[in-house]
This record gives sequence, structure tokens and C-alpha cells, in this order.
Amino acid sequence: MRWPVAILALAAFAGPARPHGEAADAFDRFKALAGTWEADSPAGGKLTNTIALVSKGTAIEETIGTPEDNEVSLYTRDGGRILMTHYCALTAGGNQARLVAPVTAAGQGEFVFSFVSATNLATQGDAHMRRMVLRLKDDSHFSEIWTEREKGKDTVFTLDFVRR
Repeated sequence: MRWPVAILALAAFAGPARPHGEAADAFDRFKALAGTWEADSPAGGKLTNTIALVSKGTAIEETIGTPEDNEVSLYTRDGGRILMTHYCALTAGGNQARLVAPVTAAGQGEFVFSFVSATNLATQGDAHMRRMVLRLKDDSHFSEIWTEREKGKDTVFTLDFVRR
């Protein structure tokens, strides 16, 4: 009778199975974006995007903006999906939207992140990011199409990044 208890205890400490297959391959495509990128800002001027692998490559940190004004998104793999937490600087309260994109194929080139929840968001009517579509074009180009919602109205803007 002691063996089953010991085996269950060991299984509890082993943690979840390591991701494999399509989700792992898709996340590796994100990792290939590591580096410095540039895009035209919708407000005029240039934006810099720095993408770095963090936490032993289990998370990807993206910092978009200017040296004076920037915002961060963190991406992690979770089974058959990729999670994003977006620390928004465009909204007055600086909320943190959580979005998720399913992985549909190992070589997919488009990821559609949809809103799940947010912290520091007083009401759903307050400004927050609702959607982000990431399109991988080639080794030197990708785009992000962001949708911000405020008082039920969506504003969409596109950032076309070029590797520097």
C-alpha cells in the first residue's frame, strides 16, 4: 500500500509533461524573432522592438516603443497554445491584458491572440488591448495588428517590423 502513495507523490513533483510537437515548434518560431526591430509608429516617428529570450528560453520578452516610452509583452508556451501578458503603456491605468493564441500547425505563420482577462482594468469599458495578430513574413519582416477597445469601440493599428 505504500508504493502507490510514493508513486503518486513522485508524480506530483515531476510537474507537467514537457511540450512537444506543434506547440513546441510554433514557440520556436517566436524565439527566432530575438533581436532588434524597427517600425513606423502610427503617431509618427519610429518605434523600436527588442525581443529577448528570458528564463532559460521558456519565455519571450518583447519591448516596443522609444527609450522614454515603452511597453512590454511576455509570451509563454502552455500546451497547445501561446499565452501573452501585455503590460500596456497606451492606457491611462497601465493595465495588463492576458491574451491567448491557439497553435494550429507547427509551421503556422499567423497567430491570433484573443483577450482572456486583465488586471488593473476597472471596467470592460476602459481602454485595453483585445486582440493582436502576429504575422511572420520572413527572417527580416513580421507584423503585429493590435486592437484596442474603449467604451465598446475598437481601434486597430498595424506595426510592420523590419530587422535592424
